[in-house]
Amino acid sequence: MILNDLTGPDYVYSRKSTDTPGIPDFNCHLVGSLILVMEAKKKHVLEDIGEQTFPEFYQTSKGKDVVQQIYNYMGGNELRYGILTTYDNHWFLRREHTDLWISKTLSLQSESSPVLKAYAYLTRRAKENPKSPKPQVVVPVQGDNDSRTLRSHSKSSSNSSLNQQQSSSTFANQQSSSNTSVKQNNYSFSDFKFKSILGEGRSGKTLLCEFRGDMIALKSADLSKAPSYVLKEMQKEVEIYKDLADIQGKYIPKLICYGYYGRGMSFVIGLTIVGTMLSDHKITKRQRSRAIKGLEAIHKHGILHNDIREKNILINDNGDIYLIDFGMASREDTKKKRKLFDKEQLKLSQLLDRYIM
Repeated sequence: MILNDLTGPDYVYSRKSTDTPGIPDFNCHLVGSLILVMEAKKKHVLEDIGEQTFPEFYQTSKGKDVVQQIYNYMGGNELRYGILTTYDNHWFLRREHTDLWISKTLSLQSESSPVLKAYAYLTRRAKENPKSPKPQVVVPVQGDNDSRTLRSHSKSSSNSSLNQQQSSSTFANQQSSSNTSVKQNNYSFSDFKFKSILGEGRSGKTLLCEFRGDMIALKSADLSKAPSYVLKEMQKEVEIYKDLADIQGKYIPKLICYGYYGRGMSFVIGLTIVGTMLSDHKITKRQRSRAIKGLEAIHKHGILHNDIREKNILINDNGDIYLIDFGMASREDTKKKRKLFDKEQLKLSQLLDRYIM
């Protein structure tokens, strides 16, 4: 509120979501356009920093995570400027492609320069020239077992290096079972062009994203902020999709990619886009029958969906119905737990009946 009063009506600091993976604590928009991101940390998270500059602090494990996180937010949104704060102390960041400059510590008690004037100054700079291209250069570093390294530097007054072996913003993919399009590849920022937010939920965001020429739905969870169970649910969902490889593209979306993004700061699942929610449609008996067959096919694999509702049933332009979101799914014995499978079938049937033409 103070920053909004200080910078005027054209600038808005808020918690408005971005259309890239991750959830920065605050953003600054200028007439609707994102111009900088801001990450606030509790004092104890940055207690080791003292009056040091970031290149020195970066050698600590906590420093690596903090710098990498806001660097990813800036890179993912093609932003030049960012701010990191504990409220007691503040640091101002400028990114040029893969290079990152970070200011010395500015304390809340500073009189030269006062903190609010520093914020106002950086906001004006962001207005004048907000964009810097996403990092695109991915090169291996000798001796790096992972061999996926994005070279990024921090230049303070001493021009010291931020890190010569910084892990790249890539997906750690694994080979899926046959009949899916998932391949074991490493990806950089340049592989993904984020378009918009399709939805937000308790685990994170689903983004409309261009991936190697195709549009996909990218489910993303910021692991630094999501509850611990979210990662387990998403990893389980990937395994469920692999188990259902033979019906991908027919009754459920195709799994395109999955893994860690931004040095493990986010976990993502890329799926084909299959339509809009059931609640936006009226369906025919043929469509109802197709949805029932889809659930039966899932059940034949010994899998309970466990989250049958309108938002998890999508219909595409051709009228085909798909079941999505297997984060709550479970593997069960179809004979011993027959009643559970029958109960889920009944629940889907009753739900679909409400949307029959």
